[in-house]
Amino acid sequence: MIPSINYRARTFRVARALQRCERCGELTPVVGLLLPVGHETLVAQGDTSSAAQAWDVSEAEALLFLVEHIPERVRVRLHLLAPHYSFDHEDGTTDSYWMNHCARCGCRQNDFELYCEPEGAFAPVGAKPAGSICLHWFPEPIEAGATGYALAPRYFSCAQRQQRIRQRY
Repeated sequence: MIPSINYRARTFRVARALQRCERCGELTPVVGLLLPVGHETLVAQGDTSSAAQAWDVSEAEALLFLVEHIPERVRVRLHLLAPHYSFDHEDGTTDSYWMNHCARCGCRQNDFELYCEPEGAFAPVGAKPAGSICLHWFPEPIEAGATGYALAPRYFSCAQRQQRIRQRY
C-alpha cells in the first residue's frame, strides 16, 4: 500500500515534553513532530469533487499528530529520543497511527490531550510550561501522512532549542 503523504518540509524538529499518564499517574516522556515555517501541505484545488491537489506553503510552524506515515529514517530517530513512541491502534476504532505510550505502564497517550487541550504537553498556556519543552532539530527533509495538524502554540517560542542532531545510519 502506498502511504498517503500530505505534509513535507526541508527540516523538522522533534518536541519532547512530559505528560501525566491517565492510567498510572506517573510523568512520562512524549514526543511530537514540529514542522518549520515554509513547510508544505497538500490541499485540494477547486471544488470538492475534483481530484486536483497542490502543495501550499505554510507561514507558521505546525505540529503533526495522528501521524499515519513517517519515513523509516525518521522512525529510527524518534525511537532513539522516545522508545515508547510506536505505531498502534486507537481503542474502539480501526484507526492506527504513531502514538506515545507511557514509559511505566505502556498505556496509550491520547493525541487530543497532548496537542489540543490547554495545558497538554504540546499546548502550553504560558511561557513557563513551554520552557519545559525541548526541541531537537533535524536538518533533513521529512514527508509525513497525518490527519492531525495544529499551528504551534503562541508560547512555543519559549521552548528549549537544542542543537541540531545529525546521525549516520
